[in-house]
Amino acid sequence: MLAIAAAGASRASSTATLLFVATTGQDSNPGTAELPFRTIGRAASVARAGTTVLIAPGLYRENVKTTAHGSKAARIRYVSNGKWQARVIGRGTEAMWTNRGNHTDIVGFDISGSGRIGILNYASYTLVAGNHVHDLAVSGGCTGSGGAGITNANYGASDGDIIGNVVHDIGVPGKCAGVQGIYSSNLRGRIYNNIVYRASAFGIHLWHAANNVTIANNTVFANGAGNVGGGIVIGAGDSPGGVVLDNTKVVNNIVFNNPAAAIKEYCYAGENCTGARNTIANNLVYGNGSAISLRRGTDAGTIVADPQFVDFRPDGSGDYRLKETSPAVNSALASMAPATDIDNVARPRGGAPDIGAYENF
Repeated sequence: MLAIAAAGASRASSTATLLFVATTGQDSNPGTAELPFRTIGRAASVARAGTTVLIAPGLYRENVKTTAHGSKAARIRYVSNGKWQARVIGRGTEAMWTNRGNHTDIVGFDISGSGRIGILNYASYTLVAGNHVHDLAVSGGCTGSGGAGITNANYGASDGDIIGNVVHDIGVPGKCAGVQGIYSSNLRGRIYNNIVYRASAFGIHLWHAANNVTIANNTVFANGAGNVGGGIVIGAGDSPGGVVLDNTKVVNNIVFNNPAAAIKEYCYAGENCTGARNTIANNLVYGNGSAISLRRGTDAGTIVADPQFVDFRPDGSGDYRLKETSPAVNSALASMAPATDIDNVARPRGGAPDIGAYENF
């Protein structure tokens, strides 16, 4: 499984590089292992470049806001001590966790709540990894503001990585065309090894100022409904305007059983928002409402066959690893596959990497 917990020194202070948060703590404490803070927000208010905030297992009913900036050499890390063991449940109609700090990592949390966004990132050089983002009620209704499980939302930001997350039940499938699983509006960024299902519209969506992004080795199924949403869509439009999405790679993904589109490039009518250097290759698409649809060029190495999951269940309760006989085994484009899978297993285990979020044989 994804390595998340980090052993730390037995003592720390609010000026140290290691801070602690626990449901047994108090925000008047110094944030040491013996005297932890009670809320993630309090720890975030004193975090500085190089700080790791270690959050103990438990339920945190807060809308987290992280604003301090790290640096390339000294990132700020918010880490659940145990995968999905620190549970954040937010309130209201907006974001459950909002990050504005550059060079920040958000790793290993379970995030849910009443709003329209799970993790809302406005910053650059960020990592959102190993989180379980789910059951967002979108209680404010289906509006033009849209929503997403995880989103890079600042058109002027760049390099937001979204890796190894499980994102599901983001709104009601088919109800809101503007509510996605993963949504990125940024220059560059890697969207790797995620499992995304039952988002209201698309599982993974690039728009606004997205450009030069890599979407690789994700498993995307049961998103949208009828003519709403689908698996993966890439394009550019709306603010800031004038962006052409190019040099973007959609490779090695399993896109399965989405009632509408599988993978598509999309622009508004009369606009030319996609370039000629995008790569759509070595994806497995099966059981979707429609196949791959590109505005320029053609896809390569596409497999149209049952992925043969160990135990496929559209409600997310199944096992989405692959049987040894799966056509996705040893079929990924090796040059663009991430080095590890969703469970931190090194790729490849066989003659070539596997398509999808798991490396199997």
